[in-house]
Amino acid sequence: MKDPGSSSLKGPDSLRLCNCFAVRQAARQVTRLYERHLAGAGLTSAQFSILAALGEAGAMTMSELPRALVMDRTTLLRALKPMQREALLRSGPGEADPRQLLYSLTPSGERRLKQAIPLWIRAQEEFEAAIGSREAAQLRRSLLGLARAH
Repeated sequence: MKDPGSSSLKGPDSLRLCNCFAVRQAARQVTRLYERHLAGAGLTSAQFSILAALGEAGAMTMSELPRALVMDRTTLLRALKPMQREALLRSGPGEADPRQLLYSLTPSGERRLKQAIPLWIRAQEEFEAAIGSREAAQLRRSLLGLARAH
């Protein structure tokens, strides 16, 4: 195993060897690709993820939603506010525990999600055309495994 102290950030390849740099660069490019497609539905990639998660689950509490999306609660709250202003989702007390805040899609949110899905499919197809379907599936498994491990 290579000594971690032997890595140098002074050489011309230092950023090319940095996992964090590579993942962040790729994440920015992938986000741009998806947002270019999702713009047709007036959504960001984060907003689409929120709508899709709620569309699958039906409703989620404020503790479940950030866990499912692997998002910081504060970041999630900032993303939810404009969606609530647009009436894409609603929040209210949970049935089992009225102290819990429960989020769900409104009919408008369901329509927007339905409008966005074909756009998301096109983004998926463009991504997979660029790197290959098999590679995309492997990358997805690896990244999701990493995200869920922490």
